[in-house]
Amino acid sequence: MNFRLAMAFAAVLALDACTTGVGTRVDTGGTAPPAARVQPFAFASTLVCGDRSVTVGQVGDTMRMQAGGETFDLRPVRSASGARYEALGDPSTSLWSKGDRATVVVRGQSWPECVPRRAPKLPYRATGNEPGWRLDITAHTMTLLADNARMHIEAPTPVVESGDGFTRFRAPAAGLGLVATIFERRCIDSMTGMPYPDVVTVVFAGRTLNGCGGEPAALLQGAEWTVEDLRGAGVVDGSRATLVFGSDGHVSGSGSCNRYIASYALTGEGLTISKPAATRMACAPALMQQEQRFFDLLMQVHRFTIDANGALVLHAADGATITARRRAETACLRSCADRRRGRG
Repeated sequence: MNFRLAMAFAAVLALDACTTGVGTRVDTGGTAPPAARVQPFAFASTLVCGDRSVTVGQVGDTMRMQAGGETFDLRPVRSASGARYEALGDPSTSLWSKGDRATVVVRGQSWPECVPRRAPKLPYRATGNEPGWRLDITAHTMTLLADNARMHIEAPTPVVESGDGFTRFRAPAAGLGLVATIFERRCIDSMTGMPYPDVVTVVFAGRTLNGCGGEPAALLQGAEWTVEDLRGAGVVDGSRATLVFGSDGHVSGSGSCNRYIASYALTGEGLTISKPAATRMACAPALMQQEQRFFDLLMQVHRFTIDANGALVLHAADGATITARRRAETACLRSCADRRRGRG
């Protein structure tokens, strides 16, 4: 196990590792030495995979992963990109990381895309419906507007607590015991259908409010998305259409043949993308036709979702969709499919 890689996991600077293998459980019902079962992680980091979490760390000279209530020791395996690890003796469990994202497979089941656990960035906003409420947290105050703004609670300097997959803010000076808990798992707004990074629960005066928090843009931005389906008809074999959502309000990538750039906007109601500006290279007719379909669909997008497997789905007004995945996740899914077909 590479010591510097373990450091990188712990610091969450770059998950430059990809795992598509599998492993044996460390706790083997008494065969493992007692010290192995209680030895703590060194340089551990937690990854959030949809509604689940994975802890990866160094134990002696071994990389160890805790996922799904089981513990796996990992070994490095050859990978065309990133760093890939598989569990000892169990080819159905693996960890594959690249950049700041990772794909985890536990006993043949692919988990949603994994990202490093993060502390909420302040200022932070959460909202909920029926009745409408809004929570704003800054470094100095926590403010709740509830009952459609008829109730206003403001408290200074909340106390912060962190746990496995959540961050809790307490404001004891509010007089009503205002407590907000932010869970790192995706949330869908009950009125608009907009996805958010976090589930948020607010407790005060004996009441509990449930809603969503964080910035929806955080789900789009970051690593490149590779298109795998247009209008339910797939894509040309070997072609490459991509999307990269920047923090500057622009989305760019390859249309299949040409490079393009467009602007995008997120509102409380959904996502819109402007007409792409593209280079003027000529390619094979099938690629040019696919590129035009891609560009036409982008201009019709009015909302987005993230499916249970971490795929990005862009929805057009007529019901058509664009489906895309992060590259590491796509490669892992293909590798796992090959293994099931006996080709790996």
